[in-house]
Amino acid sequence: VLSHEAAHQVKQLGLENDLIERVKNDPYFDPIKGQLDALLDPKSFIGRAPEQVDRFLAEWVRPALADAELQSALGKASKAELNV
Repeated sequence: VLSHEAAHQVKQLGLENDLIERVKNDPYFDPIKGQLDALLDPKSFIGRAPEQVDRFLAEWVRPALADAELQSALGKASKAELNV
């Protein structure tokens, strides 16, 4: 129910997602209120991403950047664009 109310705020009213505030203010969650910040820490949800990034950099990016031909091409580039 709280998630539906928060979704309505976002999708129908164009407001910010206030789900976490709703959870923190709901008496049902009082027994764990002191733990909510730790439970909702984004670092708990990234899994192996840091290790995967390190491996990708080591196996693909650094070798590519060390390539003399690529270095020459990059040196001639006047503009770079990155879209994520």
